[in-house]
Amino acid sequence: MEKEIVTIVVLLLVLGIAPTSFAQRPLTIRLGVHGAVQGAPDVIAIRQGYFKQERLEVDWRRFGVGREGRDAMIAGAIDINATATTPFLIGLEKGVPYTAVAVNSYFCGTNHIVVRKESDIQSIAQLKGKRIALARGTVTEYIFAAKIAPAYGLKPGDYEVANVADQKDRIPTLIAKAVDATGIGDPYVAIAEHEGLVRSLGDFCKYDTLPFLATVTNKVIKESPAAVVAYLRGWLRAVKLLKEQPEKAAEVYWQEQDAAGRSVPVSVLDKTLRRMRWETDITPEIEKYLAEQAQDLLKGAGEGRLNSIPDINKALDKDLLRKARVGL
Repeated sequence: MEKEIVTIVVLLLVLGIAPTSFAQRPLTIRLGVHGAVQGAPDVIAIRQGYFKQERLEVDWRRFGVGREGRDAMIAGAIDINATATTPFLIGLEKGVPYTAVAVNSYFCGTNHIVVRKESDIQSIAQLKGKRIALARGTVTEYIFAAKIAPAYGLKPGDYEVANVADQKDRIPTLIAKAVDATGIGDPYVAIAEHEGLVRSLGDFCKYDTLPFLATVTNKVIKESPAAVVAYLRGWLRAVKLLKEQPEKAAEVYWQEQDAAGRSVPVSVLDKTLRRMRWETDITPEIEKYLAEQAQDLLKGAGEGRLNSIPDINKALDKDLLRKARVGL
């Protein structure tokens, strides 16, 4: 046995390969991190070293909305990104070669329609003739146009949408009175409420659960499935912390917000993160949700962005998450 080991080591050296190079070489992934609370598991996994524990090197960059991350995937700049169902479906129809491998979260409890605190607007029905800041091509815009506005008797043309893509720009746009209301998520809502700047007209949960999907380029799934599994394992560790030790998770997430110049008490972020539903499986309910939303988009809900129904089932992979769970 010892002779065989020596022979292998000598052979590796002759080939110019260090005997431990295969064992020590880390996996790598390029990651898009969402700037709102949907990105909290990624932030926590990075700061807690969960990815490194899985021998994964992560090159990450932050995006204001999931759609921007999707577009970066199209450009070949990142491998993994979390995005809402609307841009996911739009991307599929356009031929974006990516696959949903998990549910990032359900974020309806953290997504609100807000107005300035001193505004006389008390109901969404009063947005008739008003300007509302939303991001075109996002699920927030879609749900507002397809479900929320009609629930209050508002039709297309009754209000004006100001396209403000990055969430961090929407509160300043609102405070500057360039718009009368905005659809926006946490932590921006919680921080602006804490600072006494805005008042919520309500969250989105009455109208939609707002699932967010973890997506991966097909190229990476084919060429480096082990890196995807390693990512999911680190990410799942962070989700576990969010569910089982929410106070600790909020403290870690606060560190990221503080580093970004958003000064807010940890208790505010703790409350914000508890509004999220961290349920990771792609369930039959999610498959039904995607199919129904695709039909709505095809029929013209919102801006009627789909011209045909993409092959959704082909773009869903449940096996990688199953593999990632082994031993956790």
